[in-house]
Amino acid sequence: MRTYALVAAVGLSLALAACSKPTQDKAGEDLKAVGSDVKAAAKDVADAPAAKALGSDIKQGAAEAAEKTKEVTNKAADQIKEGAKTAADKTDTALNKANDKAQK
Repeated sequence: MRTYALVAAVGLSLALAACSKPTQDKAGEDLKAVGSDVKAAAKDVADAPAAKALGSDIKQGAAEAAEKTKEVTNKAADQIKEGAKTAADKTDTALNKANDKAQK
């Protein structure tokens, strides 16, 4: 964006150099007016209810995503704990069977 503005300013400067003083003054005033209009338009967009609602929607969506991630993580942790307990129980059972066979 800044590159385009710089190119436009350089082009305008070169064009103005070839123009008469009144034409240069008029072009300078027009350029200032356009800059002011662009600034006002950007402010209007930023202050628009739709832009504010979009920011609010993004914030809400991020909060919902964080909550879902937390739920899924907790569920996965519970499943891992349950799987580890089952594996430990099976290991204990196998060790007890092996111990019983060794004693016979």
